Amino acid sequence: MQFVGRGAQLIAPNQGCAVHIIMERSTAKTMDCYVEVQTRENASETVARINSIYETGRAPRMGSRHVSVEVSSQDALLHDLFPRAKCIIWHDGVPTELRNMDRFSTGFCGFFTSEEIVGAIRHAEVPHRSPFGAKCPQRTYESTISTLYKFPWYATRLYSVHERNELFILTNRHMVSLVSRIKRTNTMGLDERLVRDLLFAGLNCPAFNDRQKYTLCINAQELGEAVKFPDISRWFPFDTLAKFPAKDERSLWHYAKLISQGSTDGLETMGLVNTFPMHNHQLDSPYGRVWFEWPEAVAKETTWEDASRHEMDLLCNLIVSGWLNDQDDTPVPRFQNLTIGSPSAGYNTQGSSVSTYAQFFPASNTGSSAMASRRASEMLGVGGSHVRHATDITWNHKLLLPATSIMGGPPGHRITRSTPACILSPETPFDDGY
Repeated sequence: MQFVGRGAQLIAPNQGCAVHIIMERSTAKTMDCYVEVQTRENASETVARINSIYETGRAPRMGSRHVSVEVSSQDALLHDLFPRAKCIIWHDGVPTELRNMDRFSTGFCGFFTSEEIVGAIRHAEVPHRSPFGAKCPQRTYESTISTLYKFPWYATRLYSVHERNELFILTNRHMVSLVSRIKRTNTMGLDERLVRDLLFAGLNCPAFNDRQKYTLCINAQELGEAVKFPDISRWFPFDTLAKFPAKDERSLWHYAKLISQGSTDGLETMGLVNTFPMHNHQLDSPYGRVWFEWPEAVAKETTWEDASRHEMDLLCNLIVSGWLNDQDDTPVPRFQNLTIGSPSAGYNTQGSSVSTYAQFFPASNTGSSAMASRRASEMLGVGGSHVRHATDITWNHKLLLPATSIMGGPPGHRITRSTPACILSPETPFDDGY
């Protein structure tokens, strides 16, 4: 911040992270740095002010490094943050998939690879094996924060449920390793501020559901944030849907009651599995005995848009059948007032940018890429699953991403702090044995 000066109008914290230091996820080598400011005019003024140092016969410096500063753009930042995204062109922060004209190329296979995720986790958990990561241990966490804020969640046809799951695994593993390392040693750059920044990036991620965000709060050992998640949120049974934040809890309990009395018998599941442990009768969820999670094999081939549409279809059928089975004189639910939708619905492109040592550019138009929120009445029809392109199978990544199957649960079941098999009681909010 000292380098850019007080005249730089950085984006507000609620708009995202203002500084993005590009890190190669596989090696932890740092590249350019982008700084996001409010307007393009302020970006030009800041660059001109810094470059005026050349008139004194010196070059701008950051520590012992000479720095070249130029005005950049949101597209340049996204291109550097996701360098492995093939056949993708960025325009005003929005990705567009191009037709693959190279017969030797697989074309677009996602915005990142599994190898990058494994590398980023390794830099945090075994930093001594990464020369670049050992010199600056906070960079891998900062890179994850930038990835969560700048990932194109609004482009719901271009990423799969599995890619969301990989980013959650990355964030969760980083949180566990960061908190553990802070407890063990006093390392410069690793502090509580970085924990909070990583946590808030996860909490602001539009694709993480409430049970995943609750998991991050517990692993960050932030009791103040964890208690903000009532049972109605921690037990939320859907994988790619989320409740609107402004909706009152009374209405949510009303719909939870209807869902608990509903049935999905005879519906096409598209591979979506109800992983609620039916044998455990002590578990008492306000939504009944439903807990949907996409298996890994299916999640890899199902786009986020198709997954959320299918879950919305299940949700509507649960509510309708629950109302029909309700013995009380409950009025017919009005679908147009249903306040549950895709986590990425209504989300906008994050703020703007800086360039390294330092590219500056203004925040993008927050309304230009916003997805229109979907009402339940618009989600009754479910399109066919969109099969993605060939997926990456990386080198023995299971060593760093071990299977998390619960005893008696289906293979590939993702354990989170809010999973029915290991839901925490209010008396024991923290557990270092996770």
